[in-house]
Amino acid sequence: MIEVRYSPHSLVFPRAAAIVHQGGIGTTAQALRSGRPMLVVPFAFDQFDNAERARRLGTAEVLYRSRYNARRAERLLRRLLEDSSYSHAAASIGEKVRAETGCIAAADAIETLIHHPL
Repeated sequence: MIEVRYSPHSLVFPRAAAIVHQGGIGTTAQALRSGRPMLVVPFAFDQFDNAERARRLGTAEVLYRSRYNARRAERLLRRLLEDSSYSHAAASIGEKVRAETGCIAAADAIETLIHHPL
């Protein structure tokens, strides 16, 4: 076992067999980028929507806090690890996310608008 003050999701998640998280948009994005299946346990705000979207992509199972217990979490984690459809979907989505050049596309769009206003 190791304890560290901080370790970036971008370095840890790709090494995980599965990721358990609350479903915040930043964590969900990093989990999708990692190409690993996830168990999402949402508890507030956009987390429920993010969890459902990840589930629909085939990359996640969702366990609501009101239903959370060790037995259910273990059952869903086992499903994520044993059913290869989750890892295949996660790997495919991860490739697409890693190939995305959103910052470059946004900068190009802004420069185009500056030089050629509507």
